[in-house]
Amino acid sequence: MTNVKDVDASTIALGYYWRWQIECFFKLVKSAGHHLESWQQESALAIAKRLLVASMACVTVWAIAADKSKEAAELRLFLIKLSGRQMRHKKEFTNPALLSGLWVFLSMLEIMEAYSQEELDSLKATAQQFLGKDV
Repeated sequence: MTNVKDVDASTIALGYYWRWQIECFFKLVKSAGHHLESWQQESALAIAKRLLVASMACVTVWAIAADKSKEAAELRLFLIKLSGRQMRHKKEFTNPALLSGLWVFLSMLEIMEAYSQEELDSLKATAQQFLGKDV
């Protein structure tokens, strides 16, 4: 519904489409691991930097979600597993779950660069003492 006159319906529909995309972006930024409303940065520059990083992550997730290639499908499945989230019946993925998995994956990459394979194996052995041998 609109009270706009003198504009064709396709232009109005396109405006609503973009508005919905913006709403989806804000939902992703506010609730999908970013928790925008609880940020405690005290300067505008700090908020702007964090918002830029969060925005880049959201755009990356949208690109992964939209890509139709086999590699992107495999990446989506991998990120969903890392996220630990369950999908509804016949739902392959959600953007919040992809974003959650992406954060885990990026953290894993940072750890893999910081520790040698031997150090990781040692940490795994120590964790297995607490978690059980099947970990």
